[in-house]
Amino acid sequence: MRKEIKNNMSYIMVLVLCLIFIMSYGYEKEYYKDKKCSINQKNVENIKVIQDDPTVATTSTNEFKKLVLVNKNKKIPEGYIVNLKSLNNKRNSVADFIYDDLSDMLTEGSNKGLSFWVASGYRSSESQQNILDETINENINKGMTYEQACKEATKLVMPAGYSEHETGLALDITSSSYLNLDEKQENTEENKWLRENCYKYGFILRYPKEKEKITGIDYEPWHFRYVGKEAAEYITKNRITLEEYLEKTN
Repeated sequence: MRKEIKNNMSYIMVLVLCLIFIMSYGYEKEYYKDKKCSINQKNVENIKVIQDDPTVATTSTNEFKKLVLVNKNKKIPEGYIVNLKSLNNKRNSVADFIYDDLSDMLTEGSNKGLSFWVASGYRSSESQQNILDETINENINKGMTYEQACKEATKLVMPAGYSEHETGLALDITSSSYLNLDEKQENTEENKWLRENCYKYGFILRYPKEKEKITGIDYEPWHFRYVGKEAAEYITKNRITLEEYLEKTN
């Protein structure tokens, strides 16, 4: 009899603990749902997106777009227009005027026996914000406060309006044999080749090692940004960032 009562009490305690966890988790979600990262302002959809329509020409602004600075402190300019062109895999798109140089770069690497995977290209503002929110929630579930979770998340993920992916100029490119977006990516033959040769096609490694204080972003060996061939060569050979380049040339 005592054993049965003990078993019932244990069962009840488990149920109570589960109920408390569910209620606190729900409260936590409710409490945090209206909070925003400190660097995030309510984003107005200010990007006009044109998908796979070659009849719409905005080439006069392409020179400006090549060097547009987007980071934690610099939002995408109001009225920014991005003409997108789908990649062959139909999963990703990039700004139409970088398509040929991107294709040449990946084709050249493939001809050398390398195999690339484009993990991400253009992202809408909504997609970008969803990624940030998911990352923040993951950090909260690890025991961080919202402020801690936000600070940690924005070392790698920007809020909507502050991400290069929304310009169509940035891509996350990995080796087909190693798809993880982490520092081990730099050990793959594909990434080594990209870091050594991407400037020839107008791309730079956007967030290099030991430049975190300047870019505001942790080292990302997989994140490449189009800036045009002239700027890319100067940036790469002088081992500087886009921020430093623009400071020198403006």
